[in-house]
Amino acid sequence: MPRTSILIFILLFFSVNFPLFSQSFNWQADTTMKYGTPGNTILFNTYLMNTTAEQESLRVFRTNYNFPAGWSSSFCVGGISGTCYAPFFDTIPDPVVLNASEVVELSIEVQTSAIPDQSQFTIQVENWSNPADFLINSFTASTYPNFIDDNNVHLTDAFYLYANYPNPFNPETTIRYDINHSSLQPIKLMIFNNTGQLVRILIDKIQPAGSYRVIWDGKNADGQLSPAGIYYCLLTVGSKTRTQKLILIK
Repeated sequence: MPRTSILIFILLFFSVNFPLFSQSFNWQADTTMKYGTPGNTILFNTYLMNTTAEQESLRVFRTNYNFPAGWSSSFCVGGISGTCYAPFFDTIPDPVVLNASEVVELSIEVQTSAIPDQSQFTIQVENWSNPADFLINSFTASTYPNFIDDNNVHLTDAFYLYANYPNPFNPETTIRYDINHSSLQPIKLMIFNNTGQLVRILIDKIQPAGSYRVIWDGKNADGQLSPAGIYYCLLTVGSKTRTQKLILIK
């Protein structure tokens, strides 16, 4: 086979079997494991962000779940004060429309029964016009008294970085972290952009055990406002690190 024909065959093979595209959206969850008291609602807060300069429509649906008797879940677009759908909708019937760079809150409510139990379920979000452009998150909701969720892991850690609030944010957000033991090593709290470039160092010093709050005003080291987008907060103590994703909107 001529070399040109081989090259064309390879290009066609990869274009059909391994389509290349850039992700049109991001999806962030405040946590994927959560505890609640029996008989109450467990709420997962997630955020959809359009990463393109065009309007995008997204489809949201449950792909895998096995709720215990008396359990159910429902979607709310725009948070719990937005548009909420009945629990029997496995797929949100309407597209979630996001304008360029827009962030929309997608809340997932899990209603539990009075009997302690646990459930794992999977949610998929995909581009309405291109199902190959998708993201999947698996969630665990539990009412077992000995269940340890993402928000309680810090009780046994040497240090812990909480999810910032608000998130998404504009113009500023509060970052909380705990140092649960005395350390003679410098503690660094840094902000990086989505390409891994250092934007700003918020903390660089030795701190005793305690709880701390730091406000990031969205500015870089030169005092200039950072563009809208996804950022990462990195807390470092010695050789160990914790990270959280931040979304700055305009």
